[in-house]
This record gives sequence, structure tokens and C-alpha cells, in this order.
Amino acid sequence: MLAAMLKFLLQEYRKHPMARFAVWMLAYGAALKVVSLTAGSVPALLWVLFWAGVIAVGFYYLARLVGFVRHRVLWRLRRRLIVTYIFIGVVPILLIVLLVLLKDFMTGGQFAAFLVAMKLRGRADELQQLTRAVAHEAHQSRESSAGKMLGRLQNLYLTELSEHAQSYPGLEVTLRIGPQTRAFRLDGKPLSRPMTVPAWLAGEEFAGFVVDGDEIALRAVNRGPTSAGELALILSQPLTPELLDLVGEGVGPVGVLVPRGAATPAGFKPQGVPALPGGPEMESRQTRTIRSKSVEVPVPISRFDSTVFGASTLDLVVWGGETKQYLTESVFVFVTSRMGTLATQLLETLGRFSRIYVTAFFVVAIVFLVIEIFSLVISVQLTRSMTTTVDRLYAATERVKTGDLTYRINLPARDQLSALGEAFDSMTASIERLLKESQEKLRLQSEIEIAQEVQRQLFPQVAPHVPGLQVYGFCKPARAVSGDYYDFLRLGDNRIGLALVDVSGKGISAALLMATIQSALHAQLYNGYLPGGVPDVSPITTAALVARLNHQLFENTPMEKYATLFYAVYDTGTRKLTYTNAGHLPPILLRRGEISRLRAGGPVVGLFSQLRYEQAEVQLEPEDLLLAFTDGFTEPENSFGEEFGEARLVEAARRALGAPLEVLVEEICRSVADWTGNPELQDDMTLLVAKAQT
Repeated sequence: MLAAMLKFLLQEYRKHPMARFAVWMLAYGAALKVVSLTAGSVPALLWVLFWAGVIAVGFYYLARLVGFVRHRVLWRLRRRLIVTYIFIGVVPILLIVLLVLLKDFMTGGQFAAFLVAMKLRGRADELQQLTRAVAHEAHQSRESSAGKMLGRLQNLYLTELSEHAQSYPGLEVTLRIGPQTRAFRLDGKPLSRPMTVPAWLAGEEFAGFVVDGDEIALRAVNRGPTSAGELALILSQPLTPELLDLVGEGVGPVGVLVPRGAATPAGFKPQGVPALPGGPEMESRQTRTIRSKSVEVPVPISRFDSTVFGASTLDLVVWGGETKQYLTESVFVFVTSRMGTLATQLLETLGRFSRIYVTAFFVVAIVFLVIEIFSLVISVQLTRSMTTTVDRLYAATERVKTGDLTYRINLPARDQLSALGEAFDSMTASIERLLKESQEKLRLQSEIEIAQEVQRQLFPQVAPHVPGLQVYGFCKPARAVSGDYYDFLRLGDNRIGLALVDVSGKGISAALLMATIQSALHAQLYNGYLPGGVPDVSPITTAALVARLNHQLFENTPMEKYATLFYAVYDTGTRKLTYTNAGHLPPILLRRGEISRLRAGGPVVGLFSQLRYEQAEVQLEPEDLLLAFTDGFTEPENSFGEEFGEARLVEAARRALGAPLEVLVEEICRSVADWTGNPELQDDMTLLVAKAQT
């Protein structure tokens, strides 16, 4: 493992410049450390440069770590969903729980501080009630002697409150009528310094928190007339650990903190109190803390019963002085308690039916827990269904990438995602079928190319040279192969046969019938006449030839198959053209601007049996032009559905009468293409042109 780690680090050092920079930065930092240990100090700028480099390296490798996590750890969809659920579902819940706990901690602590502050204020109210009770007793007394009145009131405190001394630890009492004063504690010990009523206290009563010199206390004052004179009654209870024990009972340990720097207002001069060190303008106090002595943090009622901490402040009135002023720095009261103890305190104050709310809370919590578990189970099921589908889709795509189109996912379409599996199976099946069809199409295309080559050999390869007659043929199939056929047949030295056939239908079937007609035509002709030799019998007439072809096609082709045929024989010696038209479009003979049609013949061949056909003769004169064509030239339609027609065909031929036959045919084809405006042919286009010469 160590060797693998070293190998990885070495590769990292060689491949990445930042890795080399990191190594040099570490060496630079080590050198700075050695210099600082030996020389004692290093310029701060050098350390700044070092830490800047370290931060740059840290950001670089942090970015690479993020990329590694994204591309490796989070590659699978299941892991991405888990991370997504954590960020969307778990993290917000944890933050909410943390916020609730923080809220409970804060509100619990503040509630504990509230309880302590309320108890302290309650103690001040109790002192005020005591002063009122004693003042009322003095007011009811008829004693006229001030000394006796004060002795009676002192005795009242010592006898009536002695048994409650533990409830008022450190309570100090000052009674004053005129110049006579009695100052004592509840245990009877006299006070060395009686308390005085400050000049700012104009009212008859006061109760609150005061600071008198270095002492912080609860103090209550009551003044009123008696039969012995004006009575001033002052009760003061210092904040002592014993008092804090009483205040923190049932809550937790309590402390009072006087912060460093707490001071009386500037210019304040207490009456009858020695000046504190620090000058007359600002009397500063040292920080000190008063804590509970015997109260401990409550015992937790459960393992989840957390400790809380709360704090509040006391607004202290500065005792003495001419005007009423508050201490510039607040005195803090802090308390430590537990959530269970505070909840008990709260529920006890609400009465015996307060447990209903606790029970309702636990019921709602249980319901929420059940819903959360149910939601977790559903989310796991949904995640599993999604990731299973995606995993199987991924595996299927990997199989398809290798060329295995037979692999199927076979997932039922229960939802939109699983329907992708069904769509994937359908897609691969379609691709497999299309590939097979493509292969079959390629095979058929290869066969069609062979058929095209074979059919190309059936047409004349070159136009023959005939004395007194120039011939040219053109055929453009609408599909791969043509159902039209033209031919020039040498019938000796002075005769040539011209044939033009238009087979019904298009495509392969028409091409096969065309090949049949071509072979039959050649068989019929060369059976009666041997080219290049002396004929055994008289040459066959055009009508007889067409009749034989009709019978042969009728006997050997289906009933719906037929063909139109124009066959003519030109004799160079007599310049006569003998022809038979078997249902074909009548060829056009252009002679000195006049048009004549070659119509003689009969019906189409292959449709009826035992038909007789006629033949006719035409004397060709120089410059006569014969146009034999199929309906692929006359029936093409323009965008308005209007056919090209024979008249436009003749007009195109007239425009090129003086040109070679190849140019004349190109002009006719161009005219048809311009008329339709569509390069795709509607039917096979075949044209046979013959021009008489001198």
C-alpha cells in the first residue's frame, strides 16, 4: 500500500505543475522554519508569501476533490439521489431541529432568568409589605416617647421575625424618629452604620435594588407620622449567597456578577460613605461574583434533559446623593438550570390540567415520527424504482453500444420512468428491424443495380448508321428500372426496324415484361431473317410480327399485363416507312411544318388473343422528322394540374429542328422539366427520333 501511495504521489508530481509548486512551497516553509529557529526571526513578508502559496494550493486541490466526488463518487444516480435527499430532506430537518434546540436553550435560559428575577422582585415586595405592616403598627400606637416607640418597634421585629430569620438572611433594619435611631439585624446585633434616607427619595415608600457603596442590596423604605414624631423605616437585605440559595431554590444555582468598570455616575458624592479609591469623579469597582452556596444544578430527569443557562440584568439605583441616578453599568444575574426542571415549574403554575398539553405534544410527536418513517419507506421505494430503471437502461445502452440489439430490459410500464424501459425495448426492436430492412434494401439495391445493368444492355448501345435516315433514342426511367423500351434492329443492309414499347405499370414487374418483349421481338425477327446472310423466307411484316407478339404475351403473362407497341421498318432503297401501331400514342411526323399521325395498327398487345393488326406505309422525304414517344413526355403536370401535352412537345421539337437529334431531345426534356418544376419523374420518359436525310 505504501509503495502504491508513493507511486501515486510521484505520478502526481510529474503530471501536474501545481503538485510541483506545492512541494516547493513545503520546502520553502521548512526553510523559513529552520531560519526562524536558528536566527530567531524571519521577515513577516516571507511568511505572507508562504501562506499565500499554501492557500492557492489548497483551493486547487479542493477543486480537484470536488471534481473527483462529482465524477467518481456521484457517478451513479443512486448516490446522487442519496446526496440530493440529504441536502433537501435531512439537512433542513437537522437545521430545524438545531434551531428548535437553540430556541429551547435560549427560551429555557431566559425563563430560568425570569423566574429568578421574579423571585428577587418578590423579595423586594415582601420587604415593602413588612415596612407597611410595621408602619401601620406604629401609626396605631399612642406612644409619645420616641425612644419607647423605637424600642417597641425593634422588639416587634426581633420577636415576630426571629423565627423567619432563615427566610431573610442578612436582613438589616434601621428605625429613625427625629434624631433617635435604632439599627440592628434580626439576630439583635446592632449595625455599625445606620442607613439613611437619600435626599432624592421624596415619596413615602420605595422598594427596589440599590447600590450603597460596595454593597448591592434589596431595600425598602416607608415613612409616615406617628404619635412620637416622623418615622423612617428602612429594611435592607444584601445580595448574599444565602439569599441566592433561597432565590434559586427549585430552579438552580444563581450568581450575581458586577462587571469590571461598573461605576457610579460622574460627580456623584455619597452621603456618609467614605470615598472609594479612584477619585471623586468616577468610583470604580473591581469585578466580583456572588454565587449560590448550597443550591446545585437539578438532577436530569432523562438523558435528554439538557442544561440551560440564562441571564438578566438588575437596574441598580445609587443610594445617597442629591438626585436619583442609576448605576452606569448593569449588574448581571445568571442562573443554571435544566429543561425538565423549568418545564415542571411552568406546568405547576398552569394547574393540574397542564399535563394535557404535554400529552398532546407527545401524541403529535409520535404521529410525526410515524409519518416520517412512512415517508422514508416511500422515498426508499421510489428511489429504488428510479435507480433500478436507470441502471438497467444504462446496462442496456452498454449492450447496444457493443452491437447487441437483441437485449431487452423487460420492465413493466408502471410510471413514466419505467415506461422509458418499454420505449427502449421498442426502440431497439425497431432499430433491429430497420437494420434488417436496410440490409435487405442493400441486397435489393444491389440486385436492382444488376437489373439496371442488364436492362442497359437491352437498349441499343449506339445509334446505327443508316443511309438516308438519322436515328436517336432516349429513355429515362421514373424508378430504378424502366418499363419503356426502344430499339433499332438491323434487318439487312437496306432495312432497319424501329420499336417503341410502353409496358403497363412501373418498376421491376414492368421491367421484366419489357425484357420479355425485347427477347420475343428479337426472336420473331431473326427467326425470319438472318442478319448478314441470305434470308430463307421473306421478311416478316410489321402486322404479322405484332400479331405474334400479342399472342405470345397473352399466353405467357397475367391478364392484367399488357403493353403498347409501335413497330416500323424503314427501307433505305425505297425510303418507305412501314409501321404498325398497337395501341401506342400515335407518333408525330413533321413535314415542312405540317403534322401527321401514324395511327394504323390495332389494340394493345397482351390483352386479347387472336387479333389481326394493320400496317401502313409512309414515304419519307428529306428533313422529315419522326417523333415516337411514350406518355411520360405528354402527361407530366404542372402545379395547376395541367398536362404538358403533345402540342408543347411539337413546339419544343420545332424550336430545335435544325439542331442535331441529341440537342433536339435535350430541348424537349428541358421543356418538360420547366413545365413540371419538379425533378422527380411522374412516369418513364422514352423518345425515339428519326430524321430523313438526302
